[in-house]
Amino acid sequence: MFMVISNKRNDTAVRISRWLDKAVGDYISDKKMRIKFPSKRNFVDTAVMQLLEEKGVNLESGK
Repeated sequence: MFMVISNKRNDTAVRISRWLDKAVGDYISDKKMRIKFPSKRNFVDTAVMQLLEEKGVNLESGK
């Protein structure tokens, strides 16, 4: 059996503290929050983009 690994993914794995991972998981486990943030990754991406926009970082140049 062979395993095919694609190099087409452009995302990057980032490590976060366990306590922060748990806090995010607990927060999005609420049904109302799960609709808005279906995954931890989605929550973190949204939070970081919002922070960077508040700091005046141009996110359009990264696409």
